[in-house]
Amino acid sequence: MTTTYEIHAESVRTLRSEGLSFAKISARIGISATQARRIADRLIEETPASEPEAPAKEKKKPIRISKVHEVFADLPRGQVYRFILTSAQDDTPVHQPFLDNLIAYADHLGAQLGVGGFTYQLGLFEDHAVATGVYDAALSPYLDFDRVHLTEDLLWIGDANVLPTTANPLAGWTTANRGQHVIVPHARVALESIPRMQGQPPRYAISTGTVTRPSYTPRASGRKALFHHTYGALLLEIDVDGEIFPRHLLADDDGNFQDLCNLVRGGVVYSGPRLASITWGDIHHEQLNPAIARTSFGYDRSKKENVDVDNILDWLQPETQFAHDTGDFRRRNHHGIKDPHQRAMVRSAGSESVEEEVREAAHFINSISRPWCKTVMVESNHDAALAKWLKDFDGALDAHNAYYWHGLNAAWHEQIRDGNLGFNVVEYAMRKAGLSDDVDFVPSGGSYVVGDVECGLHGDLGVGGSRGTPQQYRRLGPKTSSGHTHTPKIVEGVYVAGVAANLDQGYNKGPTTWAHAHIIQYQSGKRTLLLMSADGRFKAMGDVEEFRMAA
Repeated sequence: MTTTYEIHAESVRTLRSEGLSFAKISARIGISATQARRIADRLIEETPASEPEAPAKEKKKPIRISKVHEVFADLPRGQVYRFILTSAQDDTPVHQPFLDNLIAYADHLGAQLGVGGFTYQLGLFEDHAVATGVYDAALSPYLDFDRVHLTEDLLWIGDANVLPTTANPLAGWTTANRGQHVIVPHARVALESIPRMQGQPPRYAISTGTVTRPSYTPRASGRKALFHHTYGALLLEIDVDGEIFPRHLLADDDGNFQDLCNLVRGGVVYSGPRLASITWGDIHHEQLNPAIARTSFGYDRSKKENVDVDNILDWLQPETQFAHDTGDFRRRNHHGIKDPHQRAMVRSAGSESVEEEVREAAHFINSISRPWCKTVMVESNHDAALAKWLKDFDGALDAHNAYYWHGLNAAWHEQIRDGNLGFNVVEYAMRKAGLSDDVDFVPSGGSYVVGDVECGLHGDLGVGGSRGTPQQYRRLGPKTSSGHTHTPKIVEGVYVAGVAANLDQGYNKGPTTWAHAHIIQYQSGKRTLLLMSADGRFKAMGDVEEFRMAA
């Protein structure tokens, strides 16, 4: 016999699932509300118990760090230390010829070779630590993943792990050592002068270049990074007094490189060829630093003549040398010509004669000229201040300089009358003051190319009449070696020299990035910045014989 439960169970199940009350179910299917309730209760009793839910899996957590371990080398002073530092990418083959050359040069110098790592294309939940990456076995003896204070002024950030596709590998690292030197392992080469207070010694943030082959994903960032991938290392010299001298060792595709007078090729150190060129830090002859002048050119600023001392020019013998901002034009510069106190300081310092200042600048260029070297004067903004002064009517009332002002303007107007629109009054004044005909003159905005590097731009002029900057020059087609900012810098193919003049020129108040530095270019086209200390040193001198500075 069929029971009430069997007849109505499915209907009650359905109607309860629709949310109907027992009274409405009773009216719908013709049973009492009590019967509907009993059927619903029995349905619940007969429903099999559900399987217990499995415990939720613990969510995987990304790798995190909470503190950075630092090592202090505690190198005692009184001796010279040398390190060659470079970088390597994990799971990437090494450039073996370059590594062989670095090892050979480290042995030649008595230097310690160190390789910092960086990882690439790891997922969020993978261990990104450089120390757990897998590197070419040839690098094993040299891998250094610590954050090491080599001196109290110098920090090697071996654990930086900056992505190789990062456009600016130094971004965020300039303050990692509280304003002191910072070295970051990376596949790009970059250098920045760290801001400091006036009177403090220059400090730099530098990336190294790499010893591993290119290995990038075929996306836009990877393709851009491939273009800037640089086989390179940083030679770091620490002198007996703790002064630090870094310079890059940049290799060609075969892994060969030159460092000053040394050429390293095929694992052997040879005597290298002459330099292709030197771009000197901005001269500003009126304020030329005496120590930098003696070491760079063998020139005595006080006597205004050459002296018999070892110097960079005669030691490295570049085929071409470039002088920027030869003149300072402090005596009638448009920035201070209306300033009575500035005018008083110029008078108290000596002559107010513009003609004499131009004559001294021409004499300086002649003094540093050598028969085996092409000397090039690059017209710069301080040189061109002469032309601005000649356009100022007040020059006609300048008792000290009116004769010179009128004479140069007369010559200029004569050239205009004769249709010579290419006349350059700065070159005319310099030649009239005795500048040798053997010296090439590059006018503002002109070009002078050495190898594949544009060396004729001072740095003050940008694209379309804008102000020039190193960041803007990155977008130019050729590589550039320039000056103007007084701040040494490397950004992609742009190298900027520092200054050969005094770091304190009166008007530059407050924090500064100025520093003494020159750009040297090898026959291979590779370049490096020659960073100098206040006493004129450009390398560790405590244990070398081939170059001695005069006291």
